[in-house]
Amino acid sequence: MMSIRALVTAVAAGALAASALSLYTAGRRDGGQLRQAEIAVLTRERDIARLEAEGERVSGQRLAAALARGASGQAVVSAFIPQALNTEDGHETLAADRAARLHDADRRLCQAAPDLAGCAAAGPGG
Repeated sequence: MMSIRALVTAVAAGALAASALSLYTAGRRDGGQLRQAEIAVLTRERDIARLEAEGERVSGQRLAAALARGASGQAVVSAFIPQALNTEDGHETLAADRAARLHDADRRLCQAAPDLAGCAAAGPGG
């Protein structure tokens, strides 16, 4: 039979081995949980960065469209400024071809910037 000392030593060694295994398993589990938390944080940061980049892209597109509308309107208006400054017949009835050109300019302005005053009343046909 086994002596008491050998039995106590065997039990102590078994308890030590069980404790070591328990600590190892707990460490692995805790490490895995920490990694999962880090992955979740990084995933959220990536998603936020993606949304910010998309917002910047859309904002840039809106700005480009607004600048294009402004440039288009400016081009239409600037074509008539020299004529308006040099006209001597402002009191006379507008000639039909000139009225048609002005109407066309109004239509193009409304196409470039439909939110201008008077554009909604003109309707889609201009």
